Amino acid sequence: MILVFVVFGIGSIIGFTIFSGFFNVKKVSIARSSLDLPLAEIELSIRDLALGKNIFSVDKNLLQKVVMEMREDIFRVKIRKKFPCEIQVEVFKFPIVADLGVGDEKIYLNEKGFETKGDFLDRETLHLVLGEDIPQPNNVEGEEDSESPKQQIISEGHLNFIREAVFYFESLTNFRILNTKYFPISREAHLKTEQNFDVWLDLNYNFRSQLDKLVTVADVLKIEEKKYEYVDLRVRGKIFYKPKD
Repeated sequence: MILVFVVFGIGSIIGFTIFSGFFNVKKVSIARSSLDLPLAEIELSIRDLALGKNIFSVDKNLLQKVVMEMREDIFRVKIRKKFPCEIQVEVFKFPIVADLGVGDEKIYLNEKGFETKGDFLDRETLHLVLGEDIPQPNNVEGEEDSESPKQQIISEGHLNFIREAVFYFESLTNFRILNTKYFPISREAHLKTEQNFDVWLDLNYNFRSQLDKLVTVADVLKIEEKKYEYVDLRVRGKIFYKPKD
């Protein structure tokens, strides 16, 4: 008899959970983790997939995949089921790691090289200056800037090269890098040191091999004492430099 009541109770709970509608998704909420995300579009996609469905049957992995595929600058999506009937979504973008001076303006870049805005800056934000013109996107009239995908300003490979080269240079020397002039067409980076000379690097080959040459001849060049316009490390096995007048 007890077994019958147990089975009946379990069956009732399962039936209530599945068929009563009490656990059907009635609300989707999107947390504003960034000012630069298409929140309305994200919410609409989640509602299409989850609204009215039993919350137990909603596939969180599917919801995450759909949102991740919406934008190149989305880093992580957190889906939470709040019982009995709400889906909560939080979307995180790649952090800002660099700012880029374009004329009198400054734009911010995430670690994938895409333009972004409205997020917290990384403490080690890289300062870039364009050495060559690159095409800028034209906004369509009436288009919301905050809702539209941003342009990839610098390739992820070039951005990583410059960030790592700056860190490596500063770890090898007593000099700090103030900013880096980026040449996307000629594929060069000119690191401006606090000693007011530039270090020229070729983005096509290993930055360590290039910077190690400077360390090797640092005593000969007396870079801590003498003044230079630039030290060119781009040519393999050679160093070129220009002293200041």
